Amino acid sequence: MDIMNVLPEDRYAEADDFLAFISIYDDKNRTKAYFDFLDKNKTLVEGKVCAELGAGLGIMSEKLLELGASQVFAIEKNPHLFELTRKRLSKYENAMVINSDVLDFVPDREIDFAVHEFYGQLLFDEEIFLLDSLKWKPKLLFPNGGKLMGGVMNVADFDDEVVNAETVKHLDGVLVSGLFDEENVPLQFDVATYKYGTGTPKSFVCDISAYTGDLLYFGLVILHDGKEICRAGVCNNWSYVWTYRKGNKFKLEFDVTDRGTDVYFSWLDR
Repeated sequence: MDIMNVLPEDRYAEADDFLAFISIYDDKNRTKAYFDFLDKNKTLVEGKVCAELGAGLGIMSEKLLELGASQVFAIEKNPHLFELTRKRLSKYENAMVINSDVLDFVPDREIDFAVHEFYGQLLFDEEIFLLDSLKWKPKLLFPNGGKLMGGVMNVADFDDEVVNAETVKHLDGVLVSGLFDEENVPLQFDVATYKYGTGTPKSFVCDISAYTGDLLYFGLVILHDGKEICRAGVCNNWSYVWTYRKGNKFKLEFDVTDRGTDVYFSWLDR
């Protein structure tokens, strides 16, 4: 979904954020993966004070309430998403919907369990850095980890008449999401890892000299306590990211700015 007309900057940002959440909830595999974990671990929620960070449409908050949470804080800064969440949760007396940035939110009681979805397609390229900057800490955060994995293939393996070896060469140094069909594409090696509470490194160097092929790609794997919750190629909210292979060693960097996270990619041996 793309915004086609010119809008004031603030209005554009609000609408763009709003549309992004609609696409997130269109990913039924992602929602099922989260719900499956919550259903299997109901005791983490039942009778507990919970929070959803970046509540979006409030679907996870409602699930927490259905599982017996004693109180749920649904925090959402986008005014349009906040209004939709407020309406969704209006029938629950123990739901508190708050129109706030999660960095400004300070609960009046201890939070037992918090759920979020701040993962970017490259793990660190969206808002996962926010988790280590909260003014409070939940007893348990779900999910609490993740990793960015990579792989190398030959463009010819995809048998695409348009996006072929000659086409991809023009994407040298460009990271592109959704370039190919991602079904049955193997993730072969770790590029970056994240574990809540241990800090968020922002620069990664990877040597791929052991792998052959002219196409480098990346895929996100979401983890909780080391166990896989979902991954790119299964949960379509997170696409694979592709680029033409120009060398054997690359560097991936993330720079957090006021407007978001900038991603830098470079080959170190070209």
